[in-house]
Parts: sequence; C-alpha cells; structure tokens
Amino acid sequence: MTRELASADDGSWRIGLVEVDRDGPLSAYAGRRRLLTVVEGTVLDLEVDGEAQVVEPHRPFALSGDAHAVASVPEGPVRVLDVVVDPLLVRAFVTVLELGRSSTLPVAADQAAYVVSGHRDGPAAGTLVRGPGAVAGRCTVAVVTLERVS
Repeated sequence: MTRELASADDGSWRIGLVEVDRDGPLSAYAGRRRLLTVVEGTVLDLEVDGEAQVVEPHRPFALSGDAHAVASVPEGPVRVLDVVVDPLLVRAFVTVLELGRSSTLPVAADQAAYVVSGHRDGPAAGTLVRGPGAVAGRCTVAVVTLERVS
C-alpha cells in the first residue's frame, strides 16, 4: 500500500510511503527510475530481475521502474520512502541525516525532507517539509533532492 506525500504537477516525480507487510511483487513504473529507502523496520529483501538485493535501513537503493521486483520482509513489516522519477526530466538523490538539538537544516526549493524519527525538541516523525524551508531540532531526516535534467 502506497501513500503519496508529494508529486510534481507535470508528473515528473512522486514521493510516497510504501507499507510492506508481506512478501510479494512491487508495482512496476514503466519508463521511470525508483529510489527506495527503508525508513522504518529492519530489512527489505528484494529480488530484482532475478538478482537478490538487501535494502538496509537508511541506505537508498536505486532500480529501474521497469524491473521485475519481488519484495520479502523476513524480519517483519517495513516502511519505505519511495521516490519515482522520469529519468529524462529529473534525477533523484536521497541522503539520511541525524540532526542535533540545536541544528537547523535548510531545505532548498528542489528538495523535500521526510522526518524519519522525531524527538521532543524537534519535528514529529512522518512530517514532510517541502522546500524552500527548514527542519530544526533533534531528528532523523531523509532529504530528497530532485534535480532537473537540463
């Protein structure tokens, strides 16, 4: 099950959260590029076009939207930040950062920051901050950069 968090008006990119609670195939996105980042849970095992892959928490994994991908959750359900882009128009990057209590992270116009885990003195988990803006306080964020292809 996927919940859309944000998307481009022209359809060139989409950021969503995927709840993977059982083994099965991932949706295909013909002509697209995907970037998967486990933001909650232990591990996501994938078989991508017959090749075994392990997606660990906070380590982005890129694959073609055309790929035949089958997921398994050997250690229980996971939540995955799923960035899907048209590679002819947009390149996507995800970086996971830990912010300290007195930190402020600027979020540029071509970025969004998903709060993976929040703390008492920071933003709440599950918040998406779209740029331009900022995330302040103690938290873990997955920063998505959506760079337009010239």
